[in-house]
Amino acid sequence: MNLISRFSNLVWKDHNQTKDIFLFTKMRKKHRSNNNQEYTAEKSSYTTSQMIGLILGPAAFLLLMFAMPLEGLSSSGRAVLAFAAWLAIWWILEAMPLGITSLLPLVVMPIVTPITSGEVASSYGDPLIFLFLGGFAIALAMEKWNLHERIALTIISMVGTSLSGLIMGFALATGFLSMWVSNMATIMLMIPIGTAIVAKVVELMKQDGVHSDQEEMKFTKSIIFAIGFGGTIGGSATLIGTPTNLILASMAGELLGYEIPFGTFMIFAFPLTLILMVIFIAYLTKIAYPMKVKSISKGKEFVTERKDALGKMSYEEKVVMTIFSFTAFMWLTRTFIWTDIIPGINDTMIAMISAMLLFLIPSKNNKGTRILEADSLTKMPWGVLLLVGGGLALAAGFTGTDLADWMGGQLMNLENAPLIIVIAVSAVLGILMTQMAPNTATVTILLPITAALATAINVNPLPVMAATAMGAGFAFMLPIGTPSNALIYATGKITIVDMLRKGTWLTAIAVVLIVTFVYYVLPFVFGIDKFTA
Repeated sequence: MNLISRFSNLVWKDHNQTKDIFLFTKMRKKHRSNNNQEYTAEKSSYTTSQMIGLILGPAAFLLLMFAMPLEGLSSSGRAVLAFAAWLAIWWILEAMPLGITSLLPLVVMPIVTPITSGEVASSYGDPLIFLFLGGFAIALAMEKWNLHERIALTIISMVGTSLSGLIMGFALATGFLSMWVSNMATIMLMIPIGTAIVAKVVELMKQDGVHSDQEEMKFTKSIIFAIGFGGTIGGSATLIGTPTNLILASMAGELLGYEIPFGTFMIFAFPLTLILMVIFIAYLTKIAYPMKVKSISKGKEFVTERKDALGKMSYEEKVVMTIFSFTAFMWLTRTFIWTDIIPGINDTMIAMISAMLLFLIPSKNNKGTRILEADSLTKMPWGVLLLVGGGLALAAGFTGTDLADWMGGQLMNLENAPLIIVIAVSAVLGILMTQMAPNTATVTILLPITAALATAINVNPLPVMAATAMGAGFAFMLPIGTPSNALIYATGKITIVDMLRKGTWLTAIAVVLIVTFVYYVLPFVFGIDKFTA
């Protein structure tokens, strides 16, 4: 619990500062000297990788701008490509915080490209950025009034007293919350509940005389993986669950002029994530960590005790639940019901209405306050929002010059490959790159390239882009791949070898599902012809 509490103040910071989390846990380990005095390792201003990135980014820019032979590319296209390399290196190696790096287009692009400062700045005010902002406002309210814990415990209490049931309950609860709240925030909220239940179950196992170190280890790792991987899987079911989906929607609008409605995307993605979740739970409980102890006589009672400790739903919880339900309902039904009744309504408007209501409605239990106060604004993930804006600004450079067409021409090696192979390669590329780089940076870099590839081979870019974004959202193999992986690794309950072994199998299954759904289901749901550019 002490380890988890160190991270409690990080919940709403940049969703993609995975390396910072990983380094934080490493640098804060205490070492004892011979005289039992404790020393804490000092963290330098720049890590080695950050220092390399600081130099390598501008160097790559100069190399591509003035030294590399890029035949057929205009000077403006060359400038965008050179700047994209600089930005990518700083994103991947985190020479600066990702959000601050994402402001670089405001400084550089108007100087070296034909894109004006006004056009660059407008990218940071894209409506989808405010959609994400509204989602985080709802998440903040859920956290403030403990609604997240009540939802989680309710789901867990429905699955029975078996240990596999508890594991399934945590995976489903984390997955459900992660559909509406960022993966990182959800996992941060669920880990304390999970570790508390692990401790209690171990105590009950000892009372029942069925405890062993092996059984304790298997149950502990199962719960930790259920929380971490369950959150990652669930987050991919909605546009706001993970920034990679939001960036996909943003760039589909920027590059293709195509709006991805919230409800339509969920109709496509939810069955995929549900199947992956079922496979993951079965693999975790039956293959990865099969347990000899099947149930604990008082396991459900402990969850019930925690629910009883919360008491009846407070007025504030009911308000947040009502607004949460209203938002989800409006998002899901907008394209089917409300666009004809309220012309011009969109997902961003719905999110903003809900966020404003949370700041308007007074609290009953805390007199003189409201459901959300002004200080909640300081907890918003501004770094993530700036990252999305920076990606849109870069995408404007791709479309505003001949760079996208030129890159598509360079990728013509896949011209004669079947579309399903192109989709598979795009998904694998997204997955592999995001194992060692923030997934939002990965998607921001790859989506314009895969869109250009699809255009070059004369197929619809949306399925290829979706495969790339979905792939980048499913990084299970290494701690540094996503914030979710870093957080569960930081508990000290699992090792890198554990994650690599379990995550590799899950990643392979995810690739198969992504390719299948993108090729066969996405065109039907979105009403597009995948073979027409």
